[in-house]
Amino acid sequence: MKKEKLILSFIATLFGLLVAGIAFYLFQTTKIVPNTTTKTVSIASPTPTGSPSISLTLDRPKDEGVVDSKTLVVSGKTQSNAVVVVLTDSSEDVITPSAKGNFSTTVNLDEGQNILEVISIAPNGESVTSKKTITYSQEEF
Repeated sequence: MKKEKLILSFIATLFGLLVAGIAFYLFQTTKIVPNTTTKTVSIASPTPTGSPSISLTLDRPKDEGVVDSKTLVVSGKTQSNAVVVVLTDSSEDVITPSAKGNFSTTVNLDEGQNILEVISIAPNGESVTSKKTITYSQEEF
């Protein structure tokens, strides 16, 4: 008796799924999409942006360097009329470059890894950023 109920339940489930599948198929095939709701999408090709008119070259420090001194000299070259901003986790310095565009400053480092970000900003608002990772450690290698 139990076996017959199990087989009958299985057959009824398969029959129900078959009827539901056929009904769904018929519903989908009779569905009509009006042309007014279809929209055409056009993708414009991107135009390349020109390179910025400002440049930034960092002479010191080297990226991913390990130093044993708490103070670090940051120096480089940019446009003479630009403003240079040197950012660390604990300080912000604003520098005006020399007439030739050279700049130099010292920053204090925290123990461990420090992210040094140097930003050169032109008078027209364009900017160039350079990031360096410097590790300060007093351990002997």
